[in-house]
Amino acid sequence: MTTGVFISLFERDLSKLEEEILAYENQADIWKVIPGISNSAGNLALHLCGNLQHFIGAVLGKTGYVRNRELEFSNKDVPTEEISQLIGNTRRVVLTTIAGLGPEELEKEYPEVVFSTTMATGDFLVYLISHLNYHLGQINYHRRILG
Repeated sequence: MTTGVFISLFERDLSKLEEEILAYENQADIWKVIPGISNSAGNLALHLCGNLQHFIGAVLGKTGYVRNRELEFSNKDVPTEEISQLIGNTRRVVLTTIAGLGPEELEKEYPEVVFSTTMATGDFLVYLISHLNYHLGQINYHRRILG
């Protein structure tokens, strides 16, 4: 895969994440936890931003971002406007960082060991886009259940 493909996919899916969060008719609903579902849409959005800000922004882009994964799942009642800004900032960091990667960097080993194994940076970006889509689908389902 090329950086252009990654940029296109992350742009599309982070834009969709923002659309999903803003599509809730009652913005308080993004913090509801439905029986049988472990996380609210708000916490999933915070988690996705933290995940991408860390693995792409901090590790590959050297942004200095420091992740607090626990807070991604424990924080509640963050205003929708703040989540939207966070998604927008995450989108900018992700796209800028990926745009700065050359083909040779995609083939290099990702700088952190994840899941107790090493892998090429491009392969890890595939994992990150699939992780984003997994949770994006959960958010869409959550919104439709409450709608």
